[in-house]
Amino acid sequence: MGEVVLRHNRNQLVQMIIVILAVFLLAIIALLVMPAAAYDGEPVTTARQDALHAQADALRVLGYADDSPEILELSDAWWTEQETLDIVARVVMGEAGGCPWMHQIAVAAVVVNRINTDLFPNTAREVVAQPGQYTKIYLRGFDQTSRQCYEAAKKALDGESGVPEDVIWQAEFRQGKEVWWISEVDTGWYRSTTYFCR
Repeated sequence: MGEVVLRHNRNQLVQMIIVILAVFLLAIIALLVMPAAAYDGEPVTTARQDALHAQADALRVLGYADDSPEILELSDAWWTEQETLDIVARVVMGEAGGCPWMHQIAVAAVVVNRINTDLFPNTAREVVAQPGQYTKIYLRGFDQTSRQCYEAAKKALDGESGVPEDVIWQAEFRQGKEVWWISEVDTGWYRSTTYFCR
């Protein structure tokens, strides 16, 4: 009788573990397929996007139609910059969403510095997709990328981060030639040390 009860309890425990794992797996799948819903309010745009928009408006004043090759080329460039801004903001959200402002800016700057150096690919999409660097979920997006993360991405893309251009490494250990800055985060429930290196 005792063996039957033990087997029954073991079966209940196994079923409970299976249910917990299934719920966890469904949550991960939902996160992967969820559309990127950013902050509410006025959109954040980079200086380059603003310049492209101004150029398109100037062409419209001169009589160019929205479907002219010149304006379509500016539009394509605007959307390419938007994709870069979105990806960099998602990286900031995923890597440093709950971290102090300077930490968020440094994370954004590392991605932008990688785009701008010959050591890495020259687009945000390719930088993030490199094996062993970032998680590819940043390419698809996830819910609630904050406005602050977009502002940090904008600062980096506008060249206003204050982070040297040769800072291309960010990890919980030292790498590269030297450490530029160490960020220690302690939220009370989470503690980490991040090295930003040249």
